Amino acid sequence: SVGLIGPTGSGKTTLVDIILGLLDPQNGSLEVDGKIITKLNIRSWQRSIGYVPQNIYLIDDTIKSNIAFGVDPNKIDQDIVEKVSKIANLHEFITNELPEKYLTTIGESGIKLSGGQRQRIGIARALYHAPKILILDEATSALDNQTEQLVMESIDNIDKDITVIMIAHRLNTVKNCDIIFK
Repeated sequence: SVGLIGPTGSGKTTLVDIILGLLDPQNGSLEVDGKIITKLNIRSWQRSIGYVPQNIYLIDDTIKSNIAFGVDPNKIDQDIVEKVSKIANLHEFITNELPEKYLTTIGESGIKLSGGQRQRIGIARALYHAPKILILDEATSALDNQTEQLVMESIDNIDKDITVIMIAHRLNTVKNCDIIFK
């Protein structure tokens, strides 16, 4: 796990945009495991990444559809939805507190959910396609301390075979990362 911290304007998001392939580096190149990422292999690289932004985009649909966002409703794998929900600390909430479980409609922009629940749906969504890299871009900055702690527990549940890159303003948010860049 890698933590990137620094004040606003220090280049954290720009660096992540380069890693995501959204921006080309002005100098040098993006190299992964000895392989330079180019226009020819960028799509393959991008498919290996799960991304959790600060503000999660949710549609007025079911929890299941929001986790498997973009997947044809008839092709959503319920086992995977439940597996990633458990990792994201959502499964208990969904099965114990929601009337229609994974088929509960969450309202426009997830209005029926708390901020922490929306962030955890974002984490589950990012994990649905089994990425090799998970990038969290200020994913906890808008949360209160208790909710941030729950979301951080979700991140700690992630398989250790996945590289996690976390961007944050506060050192406390990335304190459990293996390496921290300031």
